[in-house]
Amino acid sequence: MITKTYKAPTMHCTACVMMLEWLEEEVPGIERVEASLKRLEVTITFDEQVVQEKSIIEAAHKEGYELIAKVIN
Repeated sequence: MITKTYKAPTMHCTACVMMLEWLEEEVPGIERVEASLKRLEVTITFDEQVVQEKSIIEAAHKEGYELIAKVIN
């Protein structure tokens, strides 16, 4: 399992939070999704053996949300 945090600049309401967290149910291999409207971030825990990061970003985009990999210094 791997956990990554993404910026979600197109998330703007609680319905957006719920839609992004719904990816947990929609995309096989995602174990957990936590969206923060306050920080405009989404943290996703997923099994990289089952789903690629690119597929997760594409699934979010299909729902109308942009996920940008957060650079950690």
